[in-house]
Amino acid sequence: MDHEAVATSWLGLLEKRDGLIAELRHDVPAVWPAAIGTFLNDVKAAEQPLPSGVALLLLADLARELDRLAPGGPSNPRRARLLAALEAAVAAPLPADVLCGHFKTAVDQWCGRIEPGSLVPEVQAHRVATYIDQHFAEHITLTQLARMSGWCTRQLSRAFRTTMQMSIHQYLQETRINHAVARLREGDKVESVVAAVGWRGRKNFFRHFKHRVGTTPARYRECWMGTPAIESSTRHESELTGAEPKHSDHRARRDRTVDSVVSSL
Repeated sequence: MDHEAVATSWLGLLEKRDGLIAELRHDVPAVWPAAIGTFLNDVKAAEQPLPSGVALLLLADLARELDRLAPGGPSNPRRARLLAALEAAVAAPLPADVLCGHFKTAVDQWCGRIEPGSLVPEVQAHRVATYIDQHFAEHITLTQLARMSGWCTRQLSRAFRTTMQMSIHQYLQETRINHAVARLREGDKVESVVAAVGWRGRKNFFRHFKHRVGTTPARYRECWMGTPAIESSTRHESELTGAEPKHSDHRARRDRTVDSVVSSL
């Protein structure tokens, strides 16, 4: 056996495993089996077959991390740990491909028994963030998210803020603003954008958009598209934001400032 080649293969897989562990910490449990399956395929496809002891060490560390990310929940505190399932399946040395097969089966069964409330805070926070990313246009409440997570609202809010460095409400607003910006760049009208991103109050939307982006939605769209904003839209924004409409020198002002606004965006 070429020990140097085995060492090279082992180090490469070790780096991939560490990268996978970092990825799992920021992903929802629903995608764990697929991500782990990709890694197991890499292990089986190694240029030099790994000794069974090396492969077992790789998978044991991965199982230990998964057990940490999703320990037993309140209704099932004694749920079998993945590491114990792996050890039970390999009472005798096995080739790496057979070992990977046993591990994949154990992971699928283990993930199927995960309770939402059993996840550690960092995974729970990313699970909530993923839900917001996918349902930002809907009416989302903290109570709804807490029910989905299996945690109380206070516990979930604290875990989310610690992990994401912002509150759930701030994350929802930021997500909606980001999607609003994308739609305005595509040329959508301001009125349709407000409804499409799930914002309930127009005045509130204009205020948060200007605070985040630095200009009003209509002006952002105008500068991005390179066309003057419609007068009625300008008047409507002025009424909502409390600003005085200035129509007389609007075109002249646009010619002087459009380049600077676009460059700042």
